[in-house]
Amino acid sequence: MRQLSNPRLLARMLARWDISGRFDTPALDFHLVRFQKGELLVAPFRPMDSFLFLVEGRVNIYGLREDGTMFSVYLVGQGTMLGDIEFVQKGSLPFYTEALDDVLCVSLSMERHRAALEKDVRFLNFLLRSVADKFRLFSLIGQPAQSVEEKLVTFLREIQPDRTLHGIGTGVMRLNCSRSQLQRVVRKLCAEGTLRKVGKGKYRLIDPGKA
Repeated sequence: MRQLSNPRLLARMLARWDISGRFDTPALDFHLVRFQKGELLVAPFRPMDSFLFLVEGRVNIYGLREDGTMFSVYLVGQGTMLGDIEFVQKGSLPFYTEALDDVLCVSLSMERHRAALEKDVRFLNFLLRSVADKFRLFSLIGQPAQSVEEKLVTFLREIQPDRTLHGIGTGVMRLNCSRSQLQRVVRKLCAEGTLRKVGKGKYRLIDPGKA
């Protein structure tokens, strides 16, 4: 991790993602930090002490089974905040967060601002939505009885804001399935008219009322 001293870039990112607009608390001390591809942002042995707002790049949140194999929990990109669950429970989670690209974040110290943020209604509403969205995805991934087709449709309809699957690789990581399984499901749903290809590797869920 490298902290950047670039006030103009910081101001541009705060405005672009309306980060300051998520708080009523004035004069918050934001910083820019950069992580290299493959670097861990969070680990069980490294508790989070700052909120991280992703403004460039993507990260993969994953866990490790007892046999050492990895299972992906959540793949997130620009506009996402990390640290919401940790702020609520005041502890670390048994997951790792790894940079899939070079990642740029706006950071905000949790403990330095905790007293003010625990009284900040606008921030607490945003925090609640952020935690709820993550638990909805955790719940989806944790339902082994659901087929890959059911998980994909539920994910696109209820969790993905633009109802679009941005690449087979992204879907594999988010749904914890194999590439071949997901490719078969995507082909089937395209043939049925449930999905439409909208770009290279991109597929959008079709609203029957607007098709």
